[in-house]
Amino acid sequence: MNEHNRKYILELFKIVSTTSILVVNQYGRVKQINCPFRVIALEDIPPDIITGDFYYVEAVKMALDLKEVFIINGKGYYIRYFQII
Repeated sequence: MNEHNRKYILELFKIVSTTSILVVNQYGRVKQINCPFRVIALEDIPPDIITGDFYYVEAVKMALDLKEVFIINGKGYYIRYFQII
């Protein structure tokens, strides 16, 4: 991980938590959703994640490439593969 990314992550986690996520709802309002929250899989991620199945997000983290990751059943998955229910 480069130094810039590491510093960004350290600063970010001073103001956010791994136990919640901020989302903008259909009315343009920011809402905090606390873990565990439910998501639906948009794509298969073999062998554990099946398209259309529901899962609970245990935590929200950030990968070294600065992409957000949902922790589901103890494993990290990029958030782009899921939709919050």
